[in-house]
Amino acid sequence: MKKSTIRWRIYKLVEKSIIKRIGRGKYVLGKQKEFQPVITKTNKNIFLKLKKEFPFLDISIWSTKWITQWMLHVPGTFETIIEVEKGSEENVFYFLSEKIDNVFINPSKDIIEKYANSTKPIIIIKNLITDSPLTKIENVQIPAIEKIIVDLIIDTELYNAYQGRDLEAILENTFDNITINKDKLLRYAKRRKKVNKVTEVIQKIRG
Repeated sequence: MKKSTIRWRIYKLVEKSIIKRIGRGKYVLGKQKEFQPVITKTNKNIFLKLKKEFPFLDISIWSTKWITQWMLHVPGTFETIIEVEKGSEENVFYFLSEKIDNVFINPSKDIIEKYANSTKPIIIIKNLITDSPLTKIENVQIPAIEKIIVDLIIDTELYNAYQGRDLEAILENTFDNITINKDKLLRYAKRRKKVNKVTEVIQKIRG
C-alpha cells in the first residue's frame, strides 16, 4: 500500500475520531478529548484590555481553577496567571495595578502568603517562555494543556498548592481524560531545560 494512501486513511480515522494523535506518528484508539476550559468574563476582559494596550505583545492567560476538577483537595483561592514576553512584565504589572488589586509580578511563595488578599482573585504576571505551546478559545490566548502540565511539575514554589498527591491526581486525570500530545509536551520541557525531571515525574506516576 502506498504511503500516501496510508496517510489518507489515517487522516480519515482521526477526522472521524476513531483514533487520536498523541505525538508524531503515534496514535491510540478513542475519541479526541480536547482541553476546553471555561473562559470567564473577567479573564476575557483582562486579556482584551491588555491586547488593546499592548497590541504587539504576546500574551497568555489562564486560571488555576481550570485544573481543580482533577484534584483531590480544592484550594480556597485561585490564581490568574498572565504570561508576557520577557522584558514587558513590569509594564503589564503597572498597567493592571492601576485598575485591579492583588496583582503580583514573579512572586515567591512568601510574598503571596504575606501580601496577597485571599478574599480576592490573585493575579500573577510572569515571563512567557518563547515557543510555548499556546492555543485560543473565544479569541483569548491560553496555554495548551501540555504547557500547564510541564509548568506544574517545574514551578513547584509558584504552584505549591498543586503538588504532592494533588499533582499526581492532576496528571492521572489529564492523561486519562484529555488528549495529551507527548511530543509537544517534551518539546516545551526541553525549552525549559527540564525534560529529565518532567519525564521522571510523569513516568513515576503513569508507569
